Parts: sequence; C-alpha cells; structure tokens
Amino acid sequence: MHRWKLRAWIFVSGGKSRWVSSEGCRVTEVRTVDHVVIGLGGLGAGAAYWLAKLGQDAGRNEVIVGLEQFELGHDKGASHDHSRIIRHSYHTPEYVKLASEAYETWDAIAAEAGEELVVRTGGIDIFPEGSVIPISDYTSSLEANNIPFEVLDSHETMSRFPQFVVESGVQVLFQKDTGIAPASKGTDAHHRLAAARGVELRAGVSVNRIESDGVGGLAVVTDDCTYQTGSVIICADGWTNELLEPLGVHIPLEVTREQVVYYPSTPQALSKFAIGSFPVWIWMDDPSYYGFPIYGDMGAVKAAEDVGGQPTTARTRSFDTDEGALERLTDFLGHTIPDMLGDVKPRVKTCLYTLTRDRDFVLDTVPGHPGLQVGLGSAHGFKFASWFGRALAERAVFGTTRSNVVPFRFDRPAITDPSYKANYMQ
Repeated sequence: MHRWKLRAWIFVSGGKSRWVSSEGCRVTEVRTVDHVVIGLGGLGAGAAYWLAKLGQDAGRNEVIVGLEQFELGHDKGASHDHSRIIRHSYHTPEYVKLASEAYETWDAIAAEAGEELVVRTGGIDIFPEGSVIPISDYTSSLEANNIPFEVLDSHETMSRFPQFVVESGVQVLFQKDTGIAPASKGTDAHHRLAAARGVELRAGVSVNRIESDGVGGLAVVTDDCTYQTGSVIICADGWTNELLEPLGVHIPLEVTREQVVYYPSTPQALSKFAIGSFPVWIWMDDPSYYGFPIYGDMGAVKAAEDVGGQPTTARTRSFDTDEGALERLTDFLGHTIPDMLGDVKPRVKTCLYTLTRDRDFVLDTVPGHPGLQVGLGSAHGFKFASWFGRALAERAVFGTTRSNVVPFRFDRPAITDPSYKANYMQ
C-alpha cells in the first residue's frame, strides 16, 4: 500500500512561529487526541484553524493534530501557486449562497491575520453564442440570492475591456466582487493562525492507515505514532481513496494533471492587464479557459484551460509541460486577448485536479464510520477553502453546520451509481 512518507518536523507557535526538528511521538507511542486532520493543503489547513477557533470560542481545550505527507506549502497537489478565482457567479442558487459564505470566512481569516487576502478585481463570464453552459443558470442563481450583476453584449464588453476581441452574439456576465483568492498566501495564513492557537502541524508524516470500529472509535496510524480519536477529517484530494479503500469505501474520482501558464509581456503591454484595468475572466464553453489580471510580483499574465489535462494519479503524475494544451491555450488567447502574447516564452506550472463525476464537492461523514469526514473540492474548491474548514469543523465540534451541505453527501448518484456519466462543465 502507498504510504504518506515520514519526515519529522513540527510547526509550532511560541512568540514567533518557527520550524523545529522533532522526533514527534516515540515509535510505539499511542496518543489520545480530540481531532486529526489528514492533508494540510487549502482545505485541511482551513479545517485545522477552524477546529481550534470554534473549540476555543466554545470554551474547549482540545488537542488537534494536523498531518501532511509533504512539506507545508508543497507544489504536488492543488493548493500551491499564488492565485485562484473567487466569485459569486455560479450555476445554482446553492453555490451562490455558499460563495457568499466563502467571502465571509476569508474576510474573517484576513481580519485575524492582519493582512489582505481576497482581492476584489471584478470579473466577467463570457458565454459565446451556443455555449454548452447557459448564461440563464448563472443569472437566475444570482438573482435568487440578490447578488447584483450586469449582462453585456459584445460591443459593451470590448468598450469596457478593450483587451478582449469577441464576436457578436456573445453575452458577458459582469460581477464586481469577483476576484483573486491567494492560494499559497491563504493556506499559509491558515497554517500560522492554527499554530498560534495551539494546533500541532506535523509535516512529512506518512499516514499508513485509518482504523475504525464502526461506532465512532478511530485510530490514525503513522510510522511513529497511533492517534486515537473520535474525529478525523480527510482533506487529501488525489490521495483520498488510498485512505478510504482499506475501510471498504471508494469515491469514483478522476485525477488529471493540469497546468497554468504565465505569459510575460512588455512593460507597456503589462499596464493593460493590471488590476483595475483587466478583470478576472472565464470562457464559459467547451473547452473552457480562464485568466487573471497581473497579481503580486509575477510580471506576467496568468491563464489556463479548465479540465484540459490528461488522466493521471497523484503518485505518478508528471511535472512536464503538456505542449498540446499550451498550444490550444495560446491559440485561443491569440484570437481573444491578443495583447497577452509577447515574444518571451511563457512559464508553465502544473497542478492536479481531483474530480467527482458531477463536479460537486464531497463534504460528509464516511458511511459506516462515524466521526470520519471527507472534504474534497472537485477542482473548484480553493475559493471555498476557509468555508470548507468551518463547515467540517462545525460538524466535528457541534455535530452540524450552519451551511447547506446536503448536495455534497456520499449517497448521491454521482458517487453511488456506477452508470453515472461524468460531466465537468458547469
């Protein structure tokens, strides 16, 4: 069985957060703790923080351990790089409501961390004539939640955003609060705040298996320790089934290797793509593309194809550039945002998508294993990372959450019906 590899480091708080070498538990030690979080990327980091905050706010002094198989902030999964899209615009009223809660939780983290996290840039969803994704799903869902928006035609779009070249018949949804959720910065904020609240974050620790007695008794077994607990949260993304299958549980998932591309340009052209001049954007068709204004110190404009990569596994994925995908994206940009392309070779970063067949989240207790929860973002979850953390923590601490998580249960057709046909376009 594959195992999460061991390297003993602990992230601690004590005046100033720092890394210290540690042997962790002794080889045969058994510890009893209140909660264990497995996977400390975006969602798991959020869960670790919110477990501590909610418990402390309720007057509890709980022992919380977070386990990460790689180093904190690693680039092997789906939570690295510097930017993700955050938006109210979604295809169902339920997601729009959850997006509002996502903004709320990120703002709470920013306030405690004392730094700006979400950057509101304004954003456009571009629906070409005959697109496979209907604009009506988005407008009706926004209206149901009283979220303001505008619908622009092609002329209005190119007048407001002259960087774009779009054909007549295109409809464009503009929403002013669309923006950037900072991936690495946001995850690091959750790590720091969790550690400051006393959470033990152990990086480089292999989880060999999870043991369950089926009535709420759980054990997380690593090379150097067994953690006995009544609460385990798995946020392991592409590695999720490695932990579930020994318990007789399997989620139908497809893992794909994706890439984002940074297109450098001249200083004169880059000014066209600054925040305030250029929006976050999504091309709502198949294939689907998306991109950002210049953010941070990258000096380049970021764009990508959504679900454009090849199937892989979390253990065997490649970090090499997919030249075919790069050519498709570059050709699309050449027609639609031509000033993005310069003479300098673009830089490519890779990541993983872990997709459910309906592309909805998983946020539920594992059937037959009380106390064991899974949080999985289905390749659009980072904008919801802090919301995921709060919802998972509320369920662990209080037994329920304020949020509607019914659509993300295990007992839905996309997980239980073998004949369910995958659809990733929403």
